Amino acid sequence: MVYLLFFRSQVNRQNYVVSDPTARENLKQQIALSVNDINALHEEQKLMKDQVGNLKRSLKEATDEADCLKKSLGKTTRQITNEIESILSKNYIERPYYHGGKYNGKAMVRLMDYSHSCKIMDQILEHLLTSIPDLDASRRGEINEWIPKFKKILSVFDGAFSISRMPSGTVSDEHIVKLESFIATALKLWRGLGNSITPKVHAIEDHLVEQIRRLKGIGDLSEDFIEKSHQDGIIDHSRTKNSFSHDAKARQHSRREHKRLLPSVQCHAEHIRNKTKRCKTICHENGTSSKIFITKSEERERQVKDDKKKVREDALLIASEYQGTYLKSGREISVQEAEQKMQSARIIQQCIRTFNQHRGINCQQHWQE
Repeated sequence: MVYLLFFRSQVNRQNYVVSDPTARENLKQQIALSVNDINALHEEQKLMKDQVGNLKRSLKEATDEADCLKKSLGKTTRQITNEIESILSKNYIERPYYHGGKYNGKAMVRLMDYSHSCKIMDQILEHLLTSIPDLDASRRGEINEWIPKFKKILSVFDGAFSISRMPSGTVSDEHIVKLESFIATALKLWRGLGNSITPKVHAIEDHLVEQIRRLKGIGDLSEDFIEKSHQDGIIDHSRTKNSFSHDAKARQHSRREHKRLLPSVQCHAEHIRNKTKRCKTICHENGTSSKIFITKSEERERQVKDDKKKVREDALLIASEYQGTYLKSGREISVQEAEQKMQSARIIQQCIRTFNQHRGINCQQHWQE
């Protein structure tokens, strides 16, 4: 073909005459063969273009189907997530805007508190069982099994963080031993859920106990005052949201902060708190008793503190003595289900192979007879 094109270009440039009849006949045959090759190549090119077009259409259909499937799956998952977040929002666990739209420490403390976590998990359990369509008995059993275990997991983490937040100088050796048990069990549960070890989790596992042992507590090094300033700012903003200008808002904020920090106002607030205290006799373990002045709110807080301590220790005991993985991750469950299906397939295949062998033996005996 290249030779023909070259020959044509040369013919166009100069008029050559082939006088030899044999050479002329051979040249005509070569031209005919080249034309046939060109036509065959054109037909092949057309077929290849049709195949490429069909493949592109098939690829587009498959891509569209995959996109629709992803959207449907994402929509269903996001719908359930939004409904669970609405349950958390009803229990005052929200994503504050000043925290980048993420849950902050205050929300997590409220979620880990057993008095709130039990109610929240029961609401989530009821919602999952009633809102998800076509939920079979095995999935219902998994949900009924997982939710109580999540309650224990939250209580274990709550116990670890409660000891970690104790003020400096108040942590004893007994607290450190208990903290080590809480952290070991919490990290076991963390890995059982299939979560990755982030830098914060690494710090909790490998460095928290050592720092608390060295400083006798690190509760005074927390950043609660920053979170408290955020909350104070939200309260001030709600009070001045109808102000006409930013200058008026700033003056009102400064005026309220000045009054709140006045020594006379703080002394008066302390005096009111002392007037509401009452005398109460407390019996100690060694048989002695003592009288203290305590308010009703402080008494309720002490009772709640004792109840929390009991719930945390019970959760630690149950989770630490559990043999095997306390709560399996979704990936581990999927792998386990796949292994069970493969094992069933191997058994079925072995039965078919055995049946075919017996059938072959019987046929062979029949033909011999």
